[in-house]
Amino acid sequence: MSTYLKTAAVKDDLINASEHKRPTQDSLPSQAKVVICGGGAQGAAIAYKLAEAGWGNEVVLIEQGQLGGGTTWHATGLMGILKPSNLETKIAVMSRDLYGDLEKKGWYTGFRKCGSLWVAKKKDRMYQYKKMVASAVQHNIDCKILNPEQVKQYCGLVHTEDLLGGLWVPGDGVANPHEICLALGCEAIDKGVRVVEQCSVSNVRTENGRIKAVETSKGVVECEYFVNRYVRL
Repeated sequence: MSTYLKTAAVKDDLINASEHKRPTQDSLPSQAKVVICGGGAQGAAIAYKLAEAGWGNEVVLIEQGQLGGGTTWHATGLMGILKPSNLETKIAVMSRDLYGDLEKKGWYTGFRKCGSLWVAKKKDRMYQYKKMVASAVQHNIDCKILNPEQVKQYCGLVHTEDLLGGLWVPGDGVANPHEICLALGCEAIDKGVRVVEQCSVSNVRTENGRIKAVETSKGVVECEYFVNRYVRL
């Protein structure tokens, strides 16, 4: 595991979720309304949101390893808010706000604003940046188009002789995806979600086009909804 994740400094009184994990379950329940497969950042976020909506006691999250132990713990943690499409931007803004909510609840997320610099060598890329700036208005995202000289001012290491310009997004930053995942998991468990680790999915049963049950290495759980964030069926 990354040394950074083990020794990350905690700001003020924020709590490292990796040091305050909630106990998970060894056995699988026979029934649930929702079964989530995959205990990474997305699976944990889905469990958290369902729990917030009042479904906590009816949600089971299964993970073949440990919660947050897949690709999440070694992800880069780049937090780019402004995206090429409006839908992607909306999702990124929701994620940023969610991480802010976690810090308000006392969890360490490692989020730090450092800004992001996009550069363009072709006209179509600059056109894309201008479209992104126009769409940023509705999301209240601060950003601006740069000429090559301004790109050099923001990052002196960039070779600008062949650039047409760039895009600066000051609100972008970095975060600690491992701690975020575990914090979401802790919150979900506190709200009633059952998390079963070391449990892999082997088959999904369907009946008349609907999910009937999920077969796992720890037994079968009947459910109405199946969220697949991991296994290839």
